[in-house]
Amino acid sequence: MNINNEDIAKQHVRDLRQELERCRMATKLRSKRNEAAHAAAAVRTVEGKWKSLLETIIMMGRRML
Repeated sequence: MNINNEDIAKQHVRDLRQELERCRMATKLRSKRNEAAHAAAAVRTVEGKWKSLLETIIMMGRRML
């Protein structure tokens, strides 16, 4: 089986396209993960603020008793 330069070039192009597709998929996945992480962090921050406020109110109520 002889492989000429044209066949080698075609195989190389196919390999590069596959690698490009893998990189695109990885980038999309990373983007989705980052969005989810940022959304979760924002929710935690809001919950943390409300929790802190609630604890402050409860402590003030205990002091009044």
